[in-house]
Amino acid sequence: MRAPDCVAHDTQCQRILAIPLQRTIPKEPTYLSSTAMAALLAQPALSTRKGRHDAVLLSVLYDTGARVQELIDLRVCDVHLTSPPARVRLTGKGRKTRLVPLMSRTAHALDQFLQEEGLDDASCAETCLFRNQRSEAYSRWGIRYLVKRYSDQARETCPDLPERITPHSFRHSKAMHLLQAGNPAIIIRDILGHADIESTEVYARADMEMKRRALENAPDVGSVPARRSWQRQPDLLAWLLSL
Repeated sequence: MRAPDCVAHDTQCQRILAIPLQRTIPKEPTYLSSTAMAALLAQPALSTRKGRHDAVLLSVLYDTGARVQELIDLRVCDVHLTSPPARVRLTGKGRKTRLVPLMSRTAHALDQFLQEEGLDDASCAETCLFRNQRSEAYSRWGIRYLVKRYSDQARETCPDLPERITPHSFRHSKAMHLLQAGNPAIIIRDILGHADIESTEVYARADMEMKRRALENAPDVGSVPARRSWQRQPDLLAWLLSL
C-alpha cells in the first residue's frame, strides 16, 4: 500500500519543483556621490584621538571597498606601508585573501594612526587594527553605529546623502566611483573580491540606468522641429489641385 502512495507523492513533488520561480527586479545598489562621500568622511573631529581613529576607520572602509566583516578582521600584520604601493590584505568569503591598494592620503593617515595607537611595534602584528573603547574588536553593530552617527551629522550640511547609509554603502560607493572613473569591471571585481564578473556588472547596469534617468530629466532643447504640413498652406494646396 505504501508504494503507490510514494509514487503519488513523487509525482506531486515533481509538479511542485516544475513551478517556475517568480522573477524579481534586482535592487540597485545604494551609493553616495563623490561629494556626499567626501562630506561624510570629513565629519570625525581630527582634534581628538577618537575622531582621528574614526576618520581612519571610515577612510579604510571606503578606500578598500571592504565588507564590514573584512574590516573587523583586519590585523596590524595585514597593513603594508613600507614599500609602495601601500596596501592591505583582506580576508573575504571562503577565507580567500586579496591585496587592495590604498590611496596615498589614506596610507599616510594610517601610518600616523599606527604610531599614535602604539601599533607600530612587531609585537602587535596580530592585534586588531581597529578596536573599540574597551580595546576589543569591533562588532558589526559597532561599525554600523559609527556610520549612522557620522551620516546623521553630515546630512545636516549635505542633504544629498541617502536616508539609509550602512557600512555596505561604502563598498557600493567605491565600486560606482571606480566605474565612473573609467576602470574596467575586471579590476573592480578584483578589488571587491567578487567570485565572478556577474556580481560586478550590477554596478554597470545601475550606472547605465542612472545615465538614462539623467537624460530623461534633462531639458529637451535639441529635438528636431516639426515639419510644416503642406495641407496648411492654402496657396500650395490650390496649386496642387490645379495640376
